[in-house]
Amino acid sequence: MRVNFRSTAAALALGLALATPAGAAEPAAADLKAEIEGFLDRLEKSSDGLIRWDGADRMEFRRDGDRAIADIGNARISIAPDADKPTAERARIVFDHIEIRRAPGPEGTTALSFVLPAQSVLHSTDGGETRLTLKDATADAIIEAKSSRTREIGVAVAGARLEDRANGNRIAFGPLSLSSKIVGTADGGWTAPSIFELKGVTFSFADGPVEGAIDRIAYDGSATGSDLAAFNRFRDRLEALREAQASRADASPDAMLELLPDLVTLFGLAKGEFTLEGLAARPPTGEPFVTLKKASMGGALTGLSGEKAALRVTVRHDGLSIAPGLVDAGKVPQRAVFDVGLEDMGTEALRSILDALGKMREGASDTDKEKAEQQMMAAAAMLTPVLRIHELALDTPDIGVAATGEAKGSPLSMKGFSAAADVTVRGFAALAGLVGDAPLVSYLPLLQEIGTTATAADGTKRIQFHLASAPQKWITLNGSDVSAWFAGNDTPPGKARDLRPADPAMTGEDVRAVQQALAAARIDTPQNGAYDGATAVAVARFQKANALNVDGVVDAATRQRLGVKTEPAAPKPAPARPGSR
Repeated sequence: MRVNFRSTAAALALGLALATPAGAAEPAAADLKAEIEGFLDRLEKSSDGLIRWDGADRMEFRRDGDRAIADIGNARISIAPDADKPTAERARIVFDHIEIRRAPGPEGTTALSFVLPAQSVLHSTDGGETRLTLKDATADAIIEAKSSRTREIGVAVAGARLEDRANGNRIAFGPLSLSSKIVGTADGGWTAPSIFELKGVTFSFADGPVEGAIDRIAYDGSATGSDLAAFNRFRDRLEALREAQASRADASPDAMLELLPDLVTLFGLAKGEFTLEGLAARPPTGEPFVTLKKASMGGALTGLSGEKAALRVTVRHDGLSIAPGLVDAGKVPQRAVFDVGLEDMGTEALRSILDALGKMREGASDTDKEKAEQQMMAAAAMLTPVLRIHELALDTPDIGVAATGEAKGSPLSMKGFSAAADVTVRGFAALAGLVGDAPLVSYLPLLQEIGTTATAADGTKRIQFHLASAPQKWITLNGSDVSAWFAGNDTPPGKARDLRPADPAMTGEDVRAVQQALAAARIDTPQNGAYDGATAVAVARFQKANALNVDGVVDAATRQRLGVKTEPAAPKPAPARPGSR
């Protein structure tokens, strides 16, 4: 059996968890030994035998003052996709040395410290070997004595290297640090900061083949709440549910849904941002085919414990470069931003939605599910959030698009609904080359005709659009109603059809009559009988010059101003009657 290199890191990290027993109040060596043995037994049971403790060459326990110390040498666990696999057919991980120290911590807690293995080796059943080397790797934890809840944890590694000796795949990195804790506040609340940072990553995969580096990977997050006691009770319920599910093969994950309504009330704030900096990937020889200066993904959820909540999600990258042999350089999004939020979400309605989700668990009757769906729909109609586009942006070498906007009202009710957005485009003429043969691409010049021209601070030209939507005028563009773009193609009997952008373009004598009338009005227009992009632009120019609605659609008002005789659309053939020929 060949163990996939990319999954090896996860397997070795899982093995390191064997060194982490649950907390206990009395720092005695015998108690520490019992805790470790109990943890190993629970690990095998909770994994249904897929992970198995295979012993160690040395397990020594001693007491040093108020500290209990466990010294473990050549610890071994085995892993298999099938619990019934014999030992000879299971992959095996060996840890050269683990040291665990336990001592009294602050406020009646237990303090645990670990010296992590300098060498950990995964032996696959076909003789393969993957080795993890850690330099100065330690971990610390503060455990609450009564509840065994983790209050604080920290990990520090000076350097590491993961290598598959059979194929030469490797990952190495410089310093790694991780810290996470839950701290009570004077008013009975809590705060929970979490920080992770990894620097100096290098990698090489022979099966790519690809090699490269990442300067920095980091996460910075925090959460707060107003009631630490309620938060701890929720953690206890969650842990009890996990243990119950681990002990039952038929346990349903839907049981977790019951906890969701209570979860909403616990958090005043939850936010975090993941960051990657300085990525470069290349073939073993030659120039990089991908480089990235910085990318980040973050979010913030606020106000859940109050009356109104808000969610904001931000994804961005900057300095992306892809080798011309892979992607046309003009189409590479060197910079992109997605920064969108939902504001003024009523938390009562959110709790009602989550409560309804809990009622739709597996085994619920059809009647209960139907009632839950009705409850969710009613609650969603009460949300009336504000969708705010803080920034949407995309920049290639030739094109730049930036947008801001907002929409107000319920997604399920148009009463009180309104939306508006401002969009600015750099390099509008190059858009057709970017989108290729997308539908209606030939009508992009019509958009440019409706847009307004402006000059940016750097002297480059921009095309600007203001979009708005509200009842009666569902979509306007720079003040012009363009709803007709999205109307159906059905024309009432005896009426002339409206000519609008379509793919394929509308054709016929009515189109030719419009083109002739435009030419007579001294507006340059194709005379091909097809309502293509150039004809739509000509119509928009005529509309603009005659104070009509500028949408490039030949409706009754435009047709009348052009002096085109109204010709009714050809009637559709009646459907054949059964048995007729």
